[in-house]
Amino acid sequence: MSRDEIELLRSYADGLVLLAERWLARCRWVTGSTRGSGRLFADEPVHDERIAAIVREHVPAGAADWEISWWAPVCLPETAAAARRVLGTLPQSGTVVLLESAQDVDAWCRLIGDVLAALHPHGDCCDAEDGPTSAETWLESLLRPLLVGATAL
Repeated sequence: MSRDEIELLRSYADGLVLLAERWLARCRWVTGSTRGSGRLFADEPVHDERIAAIVREHVPAGAADWEISWWAPVCLPETAAAARRVLGTLPQSGTVVLLESAQDVDAWCRLIGDVLAALHPHGDCCDAEDGPTSAETWLESLLRPLLVGATAL
């Protein structure tokens, strides 16, 4: 990857972490019935189209809006964790990215899918009159070999 591509990916990953953390900060923890159990809950529906689009990537197709609000506090920490893992694989200098585990590949796949979802919350990436942007085409080109490699693991 070029230095510019690495910096762009770093920017996308940082942006996803920030987006997730800001939304999650508005959730509340509800303690469960057993010691150490509990769950984050959203006090209001998901209004941010980017958040809804990211969550829709990880729930069954056709999920209702209330389901998106239910799953967002579960999905967004995983999105942020994947973005952080990708950040850990990006070189501080040089242009070679080494993915050392299946977890690294999974994190890259999740990050790219979530970035594409956030960029096009209505799923209109390929329906746009001008087609996908060069950044989207580039992200999709990164995803293809990762998916092929993931099925080989």
